[in-house]
Amino acid sequence: MTVAAESAPLVAAAAVQHPYFEDMPYPAWSRLTAEQALKDAPVAMQLATARLDAIRSLTPEQMTFENTFVALGDATRELERVNDYLRTRAAVLDAPDVRDAQAALMPELNRFYSAMMSDTRLWEVLRAASGCEWVAQLSAQQKMLMQQTLDGFRDNGAELPEDKKARKNAIEQELSQLTMQFSKNMLDSTNAWEHIVTDKAQLAGMSDNWLAAAAAEAVARGHGTAEAPAWRISLKAGSAGTVLRDCEVEATRKLCWEAQMTIGKGGAFDNAAIVGRVMELRAELAQLLGFATYADYKTHHRMVNSGAKALGFVDGTMQRLAPAFRAECAELLAYANECRGEKSETLAPWNFRYYLNEYTQRKCAYDAEAVRPYLACDNVLQGMFSIFSGLYNITVSELPAVCLEPGQVCPEGKVEVWHPEVRMFAITDNATGAHLGSFYLDLHPRAGKRAGAWVAPLRAGAPGKNGAPHAPHLASITANLTRPVGDKPALFSHMDVQTLFHEFGHMLHTMLTDTELAAHWCSNIAWDFMELPSTMNENWTWEPQSLALFARHYETGEPMPAELVEQMNAGRHFMTALAMMRQFCLAKLDLEMHMNYATRFAGRDLDAASAELLSPWQMPSGVAEPSYMRRLAHCMTGAYAAGYYSYQWADVLAADAYRRFKEEGILNPAPAAAFRKAVLSVGGSKHAIDAFRDFMGREPDPDAHLKAVGIMK
Repeated sequence: MTVAAESAPLVAAAAVQHPYFEDMPYPAWSRLTAEQALKDAPVAMQLATARLDAIRSLTPEQMTFENTFVALGDATRELERVNDYLRTRAAVLDAPDVRDAQAALMPELNRFYSAMMSDTRLWEVLRAASGCEWVAQLSAQQKMLMQQTLDGFRDNGAELPEDKKARKNAIEQELSQLTMQFSKNMLDSTNAWEHIVTDKAQLAGMSDNWLAAAAAEAVARGHGTAEAPAWRISLKAGSAGTVLRDCEVEATRKLCWEAQMTIGKGGAFDNAAIVGRVMELRAELAQLLGFATYADYKTHHRMVNSGAKALGFVDGTMQRLAPAFRAECAELLAYANECRGEKSETLAPWNFRYYLNEYTQRKCAYDAEAVRPYLACDNVLQGMFSIFSGLYNITVSELPAVCLEPGQVCPEGKVEVWHPEVRMFAITDNATGAHLGSFYLDLHPRAGKRAGAWVAPLRAGAPGKNGAPHAPHLASITANLTRPVGDKPALFSHMDVQTLFHEFGHMLHTMLTDTELAAHWCSNIAWDFMELPSTMNENWTWEPQSLALFARHYETGEPMPAELVEQMNAGRHFMTALAMMRQFCLAKLDLEMHMNYATRFAGRDLDAASAELLSPWQMPSGVAEPSYMRRLAHCMTGAYAAGYYSYQWADVLAADAYRRFKEEGILNPAPAAAFRKAVLSVGGSKHAIDAFRDFMGREPDPDAHLKAVGIMK
């Protein structure tokens, strides 16, 4: 005996017009308003509740894998779309009504999911189902999903007594509100600062491309004219940060550094108290669930397996990195002192990037700005698509896109996007002709758009039946790369290109997942394995063979000169210990706060405690700096809480895996086919270490990254 997947009332409810979860190939973004989210979310919850009730009503004789474990994953499909689409709108088109809708909905959504994952009756049904005779006949992927589901319920308090469940729910509600406020403070403090320069001498050293963009920004906000130009500096990507690297005027650099330090600090935007409260609540939550620390809670299903092992990885690598780091600190300080005619033992933080960049140019004969004319946006995109299409036997095609106002009808043959700058692409498998999925591409900074770069999975394509391909996946790439200026195309920095290739690595992981169960698409993947494909992808931005496919002068079409490619690569690992140590400092701060907040930070000034922890691992600056945790959104609001180490962990895995490409050919489809089969296609359907072993035939080399950058042999 089985239970029907959908009752008549459910079918009727789903048929009503609800644009947030209409079953369309692509969302109708002009209809996905904040007001509509407030209407669609309650209906989505009703649909989910009815499906969950159907699971709760099952007797052991009625239970099957499909009506328990599969049905559970499918129960919240509309609610997940509301959540994902609204979160996307908030990240790319921030507005007061969107914030208000999130503020209203997020507590409700969190309550719903928390209650679902700690529901006693659901837990009883799933536990009973896991003991049924038919379990022995399940496939390996089905058994893995069953175990992942059971683990997820345990980790979310399914076995807690009711009073502790209530406390867990209260903690999660407060955390939701705090992290939303943290994000708001970051965005608002970023947007609150601007500096208008009317004396061009204060911007000596800035490139023509930067000056043109800054002048256009000023004009757009009512500053400057053709006769009396002005230049606007902001805290958005590519503005103040580039001043810190290139501007010859120390006073201007200092102004920009001090402005950056206001993000999440001071007045209504101050995040220190939020950080403290979040750490206290996360520690309490972990202990409530039976873990010693929040880091243990977050890592026990990851490759690293425990907070102690994660911190051991970070501390151990920092120790091995320390001699090279200290030597580079001394070398850079000596250069800065020579330039300044000083004998200082410190280097002010607003001078660090400037002298590091200048020293790199001198030693490597490399000017980072010299590559921009060869890295026009469309050339980079087409080259990147060509490289990975050849490797993975796919085709990337642009789809006609249109941005609509509410009430407008999408023209036939076009895909609706959320902003006129957003583009749309489809990925097709060359071997089968199957449409694997489509993705939005939103590359440039603008007001109301969150900083950083990320891939957002939006919808999993349902697995095909009887050998048919799965339905197309849907996701987005969002970034804040250099904008076009005037009649020129967007001319990327090499860091922009690395960022794009990195995010496209995530996108390939998303699009090429081909699992038996939709639940394994971009979910249940060990978080410290997630960055392997994206980090490895960055290697193709350095190789002469791959650069030849996209690095061409935007006006003449001439390839990037071999000498410039050599200079760029000479600078790739120059003074690399400085950059690596900074990333390990962030990982250490993240782990220490999530493991030892009570003993190292509680009751103390956040900035002072952070400085005490990290000062042995930082260039002496002589300046008190705010704690980076005030603005480390990855670890405060995102999935990298107690997980920032994952980037460094992935550096090891990626450096190791890339050796196979180097040995067999970086444009050779053979290792790529093996990587697609072993890693990209399996999603979360296989343990991460097994996927790595399948590709490399051995365990990871823990020193692979240090060897790749020349710090170890």
